[in-house]
Amino acid sequence: MSVVVGRLSGKTTVITGAASGIGRATALLFAKEGAKVVAVDIANAELTSGEIERSGGQSFSARADVTKASEVRDVMESAVQRYGKLDVLFCCAGRVSFGNVVDLTEEEWDSVLDTNLKSMFLCAKYAVPHMIKQGGGSIINMSSVSGLVAGVDEAAYDASKAGIILLTKATALDFGPKGVRVNCICPSSTDTPFLRKYADLTPDPKKFLDETAKMNAALRRLIQPEEVAHLALYLASDESGAVTGTAMVIDAGYTAI
Repeated sequence: MSVVVGRLSGKTTVITGAASGIGRATALLFAKEGAKVVAVDIANAELTSGEIERSGGQSFSARADVTKASEVRDVMESAVQRYGKLDVLFCCAGRVSFGNVVDLTEEEWDSVLDTNLKSMFLCAKYAVPHMIKQGGGSIINMSSVSGLVAGVDEAAYDASKAGIILLTKATALDFGPKGVRVNCICPSSTDTPFLRKYADLTPDPKKFLDETAKMNAALRRLIQPEEVAHLALYLASDESGAVTGTAMVIDAGYTAI
């Protein structure tokens, strides 16, 4: 990866869930486009920031539990202390859970809602004031097609992802006059290490992945993390200056039927 003057040149970005999958792909792309990247995860974020630095980019890692207010606050403050400002926040940390409302335990429900939804509230809470001070910024939240279309045995996950969409819209309305744009991305099944790990638990991993890909009805393939990263790049860049309060779908046709 060579670093050039790009679409995010001079911007400071914080990316949660940056250790793997979409978060990692986005961190690498943002750095390639000239951003200073704060890679955040509960573990292994240093692997992403290390790769960026070895390629000539600017990055540091932060180990944080994004469900904890004090840790989220410290991440945002560290970004501003190191790089002087905070331009872009990409909230990509999340977890998947399966079960209906009868089968789910209260602890599992709380864990999913905390990780997927509360974390985005906390990230916005502590990022927005920094963005307002400098005249604006861009927040990108990771939702899912599961926030638009319900699935079987996905009660907590679907509820959390739907909540992200309305949290995004509400925050966009609240802080648009201050120059802060807020959008979310709704991917369908994406070829991440998590999906591969889950497939390995099934009797026939290849069959599972093939059937999952077919659910993306038009293109009949899995989304690639880099494809989602490029959509995040557009939302982070000045090119999307009039785009806020949206839920952008990238699903290879999953929601077309």
